[in-house]
Amino acid sequence: MAPAGPSIPGLLAAALSGAVAVWYLALIAQGAVGTRGAEVWVASVALLLFAQAGLAAAGAIRRSAPLVAAASALLLVTGVLGLFSIGAPLLLAAVIAAGAAAREWVRSR
Repeated sequence: MAPAGPSIPGLLAAALSGAVAVWYLALIAQGAVGTRGAEVWVASVALLLFAQAGLAAAGAIRRSAPLVAAASALLLVTGVLGLFSIGAPLLLAAVIAAGAAAREWVRSR
């Protein structure tokens, strides 16, 4: 019997990714990070962060292992690229999402 409701670890990964996206935008808005001439880059990174959160949330709600695995892979890449700024919580979210994807994959077998 399939468990009812969304995947809690998947939702946790989505929430963590979304919180990092909001944190990133808050740092930019406060001027803590220089963005002069990099507005397109900042907007692209913010869009990617929110897309990752949405993908993880959609996978968690649908209990879809491929969606959560894709979110985990994106979070892992983004976390490594941003390791010295916003990457650490993204790596944590990637690990949580990978666990959720593995759990859903096993459940679907």
